[in-house]
Amino acid sequence: MTEAERRWESWYQAFSKVYEAFPQPIDVPCPEGDGGHIQLTFYGYPDSRTGSITAWCDRCRHGIWLGRVGIPAGTERYPFDSRPEGRPEITLIPEA
Repeated sequence: MTEAERRWESWYQAFSKVYEAFPQPIDVPCPEGDGGHIQLTFYGYPDSRTGSITAWCDRCRHGIWLGRVGIPAGTERYPFDSRPEGRPEITLIPEA
């Protein structure tokens, strides 16, 4: 496994922990080891239960994007190609 693959996989594992616990809050540290924590932002159409998600760190502002994920009922979601007000610009980690 390359370093890029290991990095992406560590981000995916962090995302999975937060996603599996959702909507219960869970404290998952950033895979970058910077002391930040993983946040999720959902994107999709208002009447759809499928969309995309960004898992990102509230400190380093790196993250991953996953398309075609289930969106739990009642979850706040944003239109595709938008950035929620107050959410910082995220630098996406490329898929390895």
